[in-house]
Amino acid sequence: MQNFKFKIPPIEQLKLQELLRWTQLRQEQVAEAILITKDTILGFVKRQAEKGNWKEVEQVLKGKPMSRTAGFLANELKDRVVQNLIFRLGLRRIIALALAMVLLPFLLAKISGTLICKFREKGQKEQAAS
Repeated sequence: MQNFKFKIPPIEQLKLQELLRWTQLRQEQVAEAILITKDTILGFVKRQAEKGNWKEVEQVLKGKPMSRTAGFLANELKDRVVQNLIFRLGLRRIIALALAMVLLPFLLAKISGTLICKFREKGQKEQAAS
């Protein structure tokens, strides 16, 4: 996970450039926002996994929160990302929210496969131990 590389598709690159123009952020700030968002996702998923919310976490990672609990977790994740961007980068709430809405889907898609496999393995080990 430490060799995390993030490449934005060409169409989304245009959206990101528009966002940069609107927010007047520097490229370094966006790179830091990506790292903050990634760290927030990983921490959030780890805490939820420790609570045993496997199914809901998997739905959030896939970007399809079907149950109420998964929808609540998706909103909670978004709120945590926004809070962390505000506190760590000193951004205004509207700018942090716009960044979170652009970055979250990409980062969830990027890291979801690896995390889902880890959760399934861990869940199977716990069931075998029971």
